[in-house]
Amino acid sequence: MKNNIEQEQYSLKKIMGLWLLITIPMGVARFVIMPIFYDRVPFHPGLLFWGLMILGMMWQFVVSVIVLKHELGSLTWEKLKKRLWINHPIDPKTGQTNLKKYWFVIPIILYAFLMEQTGLLSFLSTGLVKLFPALEPPTYILIQSLAAPEFVGAWYLLGFVFISSLFNYLLGEELFFRGILLPKMNGVFGEFDWAVNGILFAAYHVHKAEEIPVFIIGSLFFSYLNKKYKSFYPCLLVHGVEFLPLLIMSLLVIAGKV
Repeated sequence: MKNNIEQEQYSLKKIMGLWLLITIPMGVARFVIMPIFYDRVPFHPGLLFWGLMILGMMWQFVVSVIVLKHELGSLTWEKLKKRLWINHPIDPKTGQTNLKKYWFVIPIILYAFLMEQTGLLSFLSTGLVKLFPALEPPTYILIQSLAAPEFVGAWYLLGFVFISSLFNYLLGEELFFRGILLPKMNGVFGEFDWAVNGILFAAYHVHKAEEIPVFIIGSLFFSYLNKKYKSFYPCLLVHGVEFLPLLIMSLLVIAGKV
């Protein structure tokens, strides 16, 4: 029974059903809740949007736990490690752990900083907005909107930073997409399961719909590393590095340096 549970692959219906379950709330947050309440809250609407995103990622964690509980019965560490590929990279040629494979995360991290973080691919988002003007992001959903004088000395912002990072880079997005979905997509998508996983991850960002073309490129790298080396850690490292610029910018805002 245990082996059957570990080998069972998801159907297309289940993959898309789970994807919709965590994607729809994010779209509702941006396109329904925010337009109604952004000018009715007694605080910066950017905080409302950020809070809604955190709740959405917490929901991903809840869904992931429910799925794991259903599949594994008891959530023991040994079962979780095997189900979620919580191990160091495994060399596909030898089948043995190979710590040297971690070196492959470096070029992906460099790509994220040089291409995504610096805005060199922003022309993709701009082009999409020109085609679909309704996707132009309101100022209040942009993280830059929080660089305002009212947040000087607002140390509570660090709470948002740490909680959102925890559920973004570990317990929310990564756990769901690279932990829950990726190991179970081969039955439907075969050798291209990593590519479809990357596309689904990018498309889930309906709350940042204008940036989906940019996210697709990076997401493909993320999923490929995890699938190739059957390890949850490479993507965790690449995605988690984004925490550093977020923390630095938040500290600068709180210190009144931006």
